[in-house]
Amino acid sequence: MDIKSISDLLNEFKLAETKILNEQDIKHPTTIGTMYEGLTTDILTKTVFGGLNLKVIKNSFIEGCDTEFDIMLVEGNGQQIPYTDRYRYKSEQVIAIIQVKKNLYSQDIEEGYNNLKFIIDSYDINNVEPFVNNLFRDSVRSICKVDVTTTNISLNEEHIKQALNIDAHLPIRILLGYNGFKSEYKFRKSFFDYLQKQRTTDFNNPISGLGPYNFPNLIICGEYSMFKINGMPFIAPIENDWWPFYSSSSHNPLYLLMEVIWTRLAYKFNLPDSIFGEDLDVEQANRFLDCQIQEVNERFGWNYQYRPINKKKIKLNPQVKKWQPVEIDEEQAFFFDILGKKGEIDIADEDFRKFVLENGKYNSVNDFLKKLKSEGLIFVENDKVKYLTKQCACVCVRGKWFAGENCSDRLMRWGMKQNTCR
Repeated sequence: MDIKSISDLLNEFKLAETKILNEQDIKHPTTIGTMYEGLTTDILTKTVFGGLNLKVIKNSFIEGCDTEFDIMLVEGNGQQIPYTDRYRYKSEQVIAIIQVKKNLYSQDIEEGYNNLKFIIDSYDINNVEPFVNNLFRDSVRSICKVDVTTTNISLNEEHIKQALNIDAHLPIRILLGYNGFKSEYKFRKSFFDYLQKQRTTDFNNPISGLGPYNFPNLIICGEYSMFKINGMPFIAPIENDWWPFYSSSSHNPLYLLMEVIWTRLAYKFNLPDSIFGEDLDVEQANRFLDCQIQEVNERFGWNYQYRPINKKKIKLNPQVKKWQPVEIDEEQAFFFDILGKKGEIDIADEDFRKFVLENGKYNSVNDFLKKLKSEGLIFVENDKVKYLTKQCACVCVRGKWFAGENCSDRLMRWGMKQNTCR
């Protein structure tokens, strides 16, 4: 059973159990909260793997933080608070934080966002496990289309890199509401209205806590979701200096929850890519918020751009589309073969220049490399061409060449489905 079928099953369970809880004639707020926190604990417990010393705990704390969090996914044992069933965990033990709401409306979004946005103050981003650096590296490659070692980047890209670095260090933050807005459109509008009220108008007294790293990784309201596009795992590269970092969806929210948590667990515990199934379907979403860094009065801050969407067309996007590798030509396929053997190629190398220009198809080396760089397959640093992927591979399908990341055999599976000839 793959992640898609498991998430579909859990979503049906969530819907059925939510209906039961909604019908309970209970007015006591604490008891209501306990019911929905219990359901969340049950769901989360069903999504994580055994044998990893993971625990799902309720109403507990992170060392150095005064906020009591509804649900936390943690590794190992914490310090029990005397005479309570609550615990205190070190920040590095916390994998995910979930704030739970029976109903999620405008005021609840504001409260949940405020509870989560300053979690960064409890973390030391200079003292981390090795997997965090790997997560950061891969997110930079997918969002910025450069390696973390690349220095020749814009100020905007540098700030986006810093935001991705913080995101990789912080635990997953999720705001989960079981009831609320009746449409994805109203859900989006409510959150944007809140952000509008928080924007800085006096640049000598900027409002803090609104950087892209402060946003929850995932906000769920019934069957609607908003989620971060930071390469952990969802990807939307920088486009014309804007980073499309937040999207929305009306499809199965538990699939998104599992993807986010399983990706973190896969990096932390070196789990096999097979847990994600064939990985040939790409979930679709509605672009919501873009961001870029901006300088005003010698101060830097994040500028956000709202992507409005027609309320009648918001559900027209298909739930998934089939993953496709990058189509390349025969010369580029041969280039990848050489690059794989050498590890890097000097763009000033005369033999390489002759190879690129000999058939007249390309006007320059940059022209030859342009598509491969834009598709995130390679990058150039200090005039050296290097792979941006972990394991790039090429296949020939019915006379056409294709290239893509193949560290999980994704490209090979795609090629087999296309009746590949190689």
